[in-house]
Amino acid sequence: MKEGYSTFYVINIVFQSIFTLLWQIAAALLVGWIFVRFVGAPPWIYVPLILLGVASGLVSMVRFILAAMKSLERIEEERRRKRKTEEKKNEK
Repeated sequence: MKEGYSTFYVINIVFQSIFTLLWQIAAALLVGWIFVRFVGAPPWIYVPLILLGVASGLVSMVRFILAAMKSLERIEEERRRKRKTEEKKNEK
């Protein structure tokens, strides 16, 4: 059961990281659409905004993954500590 928890946690990290990347790109597209539609900017403005969205999305995704992996390492270390204390109690 404990291993299943880790699997679901990893799946959650993957979906959240993909969402983080896609959200930045969608926000850049929305800003580009607003500029073209209401401000009257030329349509080529989409290109730099999409590139900016991809770059910021990748940075956000990497930062999220690193933070999530650090949290997962803490969880695994806590499990190891609990196992050691349980083993010591069982030996006595």
